[in-house]
Amino acid sequence: MYSVPITAINKNGLIEIFETLAQFPNVMMIRSGDYTVDAHSLIGVFSLDINKPLEIILDEAPDEGFMNAISKFIPAKQVS
Repeated sequence: MYSVPITAINKNGLIEIFETLAQFPNVMMIRSGDYTVDAHSLIGVFSLDINKPLEIILDEAPDEGFMNAISKFIPAKQVS
């Protein structure tokens, strides 16, 4: 199982994430806190709490095309 952290600033950001993920037929989930929803379910995606960290859960390693498509949702690494 692979996970990729993502962020959404507001509900419009969730729409963008949903529309981007809809282009990929892979089975994937989005986790927010204790909740995990189907990434292809609009109702599920809108039920997520964007104030908690989000992550995409994949069965297989993501390919370069997928990573490029979601790159704008991946938070910048923080330097400590």
